[in-house]
Amino acid sequence: MSENEINLDDEVVVGFLIQREAENGDLSFWNPETKWTDDPNEAMLYEDEDVAEDTADKLQAEDESVEITVAVVIEDDEEDDEDEDEV
Repeated sequence: MSENEINLDDEVVVGFLIQREAENGDLSFWNPETKWTDDPNEAMLYEDEDVAEDTADKLQAEDESVEITVAVVIEDDEEDDEDEDEV
């Protein structure tokens, strides 16, 4: 396993988001139409990890003052929500 691979066990990967972390820790997410947005639901969901990585690399080259990475989006099985209701 390479250092870039993530062991997701039985998780289903639904796509990839490009995220930017500011110095204060705030995250924003990439959408080619609207640029950076604070809402991950408004960001572009990439199906191909290589395309997401290439785009992130280009964005990083344009702005080296922040860290731009690709985040894995996994399917929400909603089991955790049920556990929280039982408390």
